[in-house]
Amino acid sequence: MPPSDVEAERWVIGSILLKPALLDDLTDLQARDFYDAVNAAIVKEILSLHTQGQPVHIELLKKHLGDDDWVATAREIITATPVSGHIHYYLEIVRNKAGLRRLRDVAENLFIDTQTPKVVAGEALNRSESALSAIRLGHDETDPVTLGEATLQASAHVDKIQQRGQSAGVLTGLLTFDTDMGGLFPGELSILAARPGIGKTSLALQIADHISSKGNLVYFASLEMSAVELSIRLACSKSGVSNRLVRTGRMNDQDNRDLSEAMNKQSHNAFDIHDKASLTITEIRRQIRKRKKHDLTLAIIDYLQLITAEDRRLPREQQVATITKSLKEMAREFEIPILCLCQLNRQAEGEESPKLSHLRESGAVEQDSDMVLFLAPHTPTDSAPNNASLVVAKNRNGEIGPIPLDWHPSETRFTCTEPSSMEWAP
Repeated sequence: MPPSDVEAERWVIGSILLKPALLDDLTDLQARDFYDAVNAAIVKEILSLHTQGQPVHIELLKKHLGDDDWVATAREIITATPVSGHIHYYLEIVRNKAGLRRLRDVAENLFIDTQTPKVVAGEALNRSESALSAIRLGHDETDPVTLGEATLQASAHVDKIQQRGQSAGVLTGLLTFDTDMGGLFPGELSILAARPGIGKTSLALQIADHISSKGNLVYFASLEMSAVELSIRLACSKSGVSNRLVRTGRMNDQDNRDLSEAMNKQSHNAFDIHDKASLTITEIRRQIRKRKKHDLTLAIIDYLQLITAEDRRLPREQQVATITKSLKEMAREFEIPILCLCQLNRQAEGEESPKLSHLRESGAVEQDSDMVLFLAPHTPTDSAPNNASLVVAKNRNGEIGPIPLDWHPSETRFTCTEPSSMEWAP
């Protein structure tokens, strides 16, 4: 028998019939948590009536009990209920048993996978972990708070920021961006998008280096480049030694010394690189959860379109929608900023001002992100001598507009001008 407590299920129903007003406090009551089919059907109808604002009464049991003497059965349910005021205790028993049943289902499906020919162990593990992460043994819903309570919390939050003397966000090292935008904020999903070869990986690596060099742990999921390649690129950026000289073995003695010094410095950074070409959301979540115990500050994913979908049978647009939704949920769950790199479609080729519609599979990416940043080349002019721009195209909690950058290709590094009194788009 699967884990269940039919008696506790009836106590929940009996308590509601005795005191229907208790329903207002049962935000976690769900028919799917009830094992007995009749009990589940009764609860489903109770919830339906309550949602419609209709009274809940004993008559609703008539069509579900399947008994000519349904009145006696209903009275038996009510009489057997110990104390209606203990309904939360009864419901906790029901929810716990429901959680155990779901765990059992995951275990059974995993066992079936292990007995099925040609099943890949990694795929079976991913399916099981996805199912486990979907199980909620605790309370899924929260109670509303008054505006007064929210204002007290907001005031305390503002006081903390003022005492710190700087933004509550994670500072990226890009001076104008940090001053005007406040950095990258915990709980938010930010998208950094560009066409191939523009430098988005270099910029992400530069941000990761700045944060990790201060002792803050960064997780970098690299689905395109190896950890060794990223390490060399970062060392070249820090030392000023051309990556081309490293690749062709044409460094002189000074180059060797400069590169070695940069490598020695970066080796002490709190920087974890996860290089795997077929990472799934489940694997990324597992790595983030593990590092959150060690005060993870930022997670970077390079890049969105290379993440392997859990269900490859879905249309690509739905796959991407599931991935971006999961990334946003992770940012909120672990209270960290997540910076996800993304490719722009070919329509953005040569554009100095990319549009949100240029995002590949743009609908879900735009919807789920809190901030969308475009990295684009810029033709220098007398009034704007910079050769690149970081365009804030979407900002759920702030302003939008361009931030001038300078790209130094030989160092694969961006520099940012001093904060200016630039006018932001409305």
